[in-house]
Amino acid sequence: MIEIGYGIVPEMQGRGLGKELLLAAWKWVLEYPNVKILRYTVGESNSVSLHIIQSLGFDFVGQQIDETDGPEQIYELAAERFRKNFS
Repeated sequence: MIEIGYGIVPEMQGRGLGKELLLAAWKWVLEYPNVKILRYTVGESNSVSLHIIQSLGFDFVGQQIDETDGPEQIYELAAERFRKNFS
């Protein structure tokens, strides 16, 4: 598993950087052919990140409790589908 976290400082938010960072990170991850599923976890109240991940075609698959961050939504997308849509 490869886990990637990111944050955007407030003065840089609203410029599309979050989506661009995610696209670049996922493209890098997919250089490893054994990666089959992309997974994204996000706090329930993070509406901006929820919008971004949904706009990339990720599907809601469940919830989890993170020891540090508390309740999180889990989204997944088949790696092959991402390759097809964003290559």
